[in-house]
Amino acid sequence: MHNLKTAVGICAYNEEHNIHLLLARLTSEQDLPADCRILVVCSGCTDGTIDVVKRFQGCDDRVQPIVEEKRSGKANALNKIFYEAKESADVLVLVNADALPEPGSIGKLLRALESSDAGVVFAQPIPFECSDGVSYRIVKVIWRLHHLISVLKSPKLSGELCAIRTICLQSIPKEIATDEPFIELVIRKQGYKIGYLPEAVVRIRCPTNVADLFKHRKRIWIGHLQLKQTTGFDVSTTNFRYILQVIPKLTPSEVFFASLGAFIEVIAYRQAKRSAMKEKIPYMWEPIKSTKNSIRT
Repeated sequence: MHNLKTAVGICAYNEEHNIHLLLARLTSEQDLPADCRILVVCSGCTDGTIDVVKRFQGCDDRVQPIVEEKRSGKANALNKIFYEAKESADVLVLVNADALPEPGSIGKLLRALESSDAGVVFAQPIPFECSDGVSYRIVKVIWRLHHLISVLKSPKLSGELCAIRTICLQSIPKEIATDEPFIELVIRKQGYKIGYLPEAVVRIRCPTNVADLFKHRKRIWIGHLQLKQTTGFDVSTTNFRYILQVIPKLTPSEVFFASLGAFIEVIAYRQAKRSAMKEKIPYMWEPIKSTKNSIRT
């Protein structure tokens, strides 16, 4: 057990196919306390997301929708969650609307956070099993490298599922393109560590075709380059020396798909750098369509 007063935050844009599974798991399989607030920002949704969230609210008053009539970007949605969490909780658990924490994973994060001097502890993201397509195999290797670097070198915060001390929360500037590196920077600047708990697992969606994978990697690189330009901060997974040091931990098959992924990364990086230099920073991301179909559990 833990003694941390907890809030859960979810940012949702047109997630009617996925968010019901997440809310079902949060309300029944994570042992969240009765006074926990599950804050769901429904941002400019044009599908049935709001209806799904309100149905859960009718059965469990811990679920609390925050409805934005117009989509205003993830930074704005997170800031609304931060404000509510700082008023009522010791820790904020962030989870993606299209992700699924394994049973008990949130409790593991909270216990680890309570017993450590970390400002945030994050779970291990593992893609849902799907076909053995090229895109899926590349994404699996990307997250394998993320795991190895976080364990052996320096943790790079993943926002797919993480628990953050609310005293560490600061508003995210609306012009920031990617939230996770900014949150990590803020926490490190306050003198707190970034904790990684691979025993806590969250299943995540991944692009299922190369075009969507490229789009996804380009927007991640735009966010990293923007933060580098404005603050000088680099996340550990962009450290080429770290990547080379963990490559020997991969299987021959993983090395092959890592090589294919590297080719995509180089092109995505070059295009992202061009966009960053021209200050063409998309603050509201276009959804990756192949990650928005129903989750198969």
